[in-house]
Amino acid sequence: MKSGSVLEAIVELAHERGLEQESIIEAIEDAIVGAAYRKYKNYRTIEASFNRQTGEIDLMHYKVVVERVEDPDNEISLDSVKKLDPLAECGDEVEYEIDAKEFSKVIAQTARQLIFQKIREAERESVLEKYTDKKGDIVHGTVSRIERGKVIIMIGNTAEAMLDRYEQIPHEKLQPGDNVRAYLLELQSEGRGPQLVVSRTHPNFLMKLFEVEVPEVYEGIIDVMAAAREPGKRAKVAVHTNDPDVDPVGACVGPRGSRVQAIVSELCDERIDVVEWSNDLEQFISNALAPADIMRIDLDLEKKVADIQIAQDQLSLAIGKQGQNVRLASKLTGIMINITAWEPGNELKDLEASFAEQENNSETNKPEEAVAEGEAPANEVSQPDPAVDDNVPEPSEKEEISSESAGENKDETAASNNSSDESNSEAKQDSI
Repeated sequence: MKSGSVLEAIVELAHERGLEQESIIEAIEDAIVGAAYRKYKNYRTIEASFNRQTGEIDLMHYKVVVERVEDPDNEISLDSVKKLDPLAECGDEVEYEIDAKEFSKVIAQTARQLIFQKIREAERESVLEKYTDKKGDIVHGTVSRIERGKVIIMIGNTAEAMLDRYEQIPHEKLQPGDNVRAYLLELQSEGRGPQLVVSRTHPNFLMKLFEVEVPEVYEGIIDVMAAAREPGKRAKVAVHTNDPDVDPVGACVGPRGSRVQAIVSELCDERIDVVEWSNDLEQFISNALAPADIMRIDLDLEKKVADIQIAQDQLSLAIGKQGQNVRLASKLTGIMINITAWEPGNELKDLEASFAEQENNSETNKPEEAVAEGEAPANEVSQPDPAVDDNVPEPSEKEEISSESAGENKDETAASNNSSDESNSEAKQDSI
């Protein structure tokens, strides 16, 4: 290869692969040195230098100056060197140029292989440095090929991204040449080349799409708090804003649903429910289950379980098709949701139960209060103590009243006896 063509090849390769020219030149020098070591196995020190002006490669072999030569391939006698340089001393190095014509085809092929290997390593380092900061963002690319169900996406003509079958939206058929967007999960530095792992089913991919399609989300006016997905079927997104003049749900849906419809099309007609996020967990659960109305909710924060009662006619609406709605609401809120049917009589029963519980509590607490205050227990209130009741007369009054009543009774008895004696005497006189 001519020197000019070598420089042109380096420039073109750097442009195609997105690499620095210096890194390619270093890779070529290392590859030539490696090939020379394979040819001259006894040589200890070989260096290659690429002339950036002429495009030629100078390959040099170094020998150490010694008094007595034991290794002719790597040592030279001091007497021999002093003929050329009188100031030479032991320990100096003398360089010898290796003729490029000595490289056979085997050496050229080896150098070529090593060059490509070094270039791949430089590519890997460049890709890792470039895409490390893009981890967790959306990347754009073109489908390059499909291998055993895995879709290989070429990103920017510099890196390959792998879309595993488990990270693909069900029933989505990607073909070579298709433009695609995906969520960058991780970077793999192992293997033959740099590998990016992407996903189209991750919930964060949905959240990032809202950031792309909704200006208020991109500007930070609206925050996408959480997302839950069943890829290709249905999803729920919770949004929130601190601006009282902005409707977060309406802004994300867009005029006539234009904004959310763009995301739906990207996700293969995946139905998306946009709900408002709330600090009140009960309210957030209610929003997540909308449009079904919750009649009653019992929330256990320690166990992260919510028992919810829904009206009978809205039970299927809350559960959703094959339990889809309640599953997504559980993922979105992080609470295990149990749904049961609500009956109208349950409210009255609960009211009666609460009243009964209150009465039991009052009966349980009142004797303790009475004892504490020196009063009678609650179950003896209907039987007042005569010694305490002010309406009960004193014992002396009772005796006086009873004695007066007894004297009146005696007078009445004596009068009745006298009248009966007089009537008896009159009867006797008439009979005489």
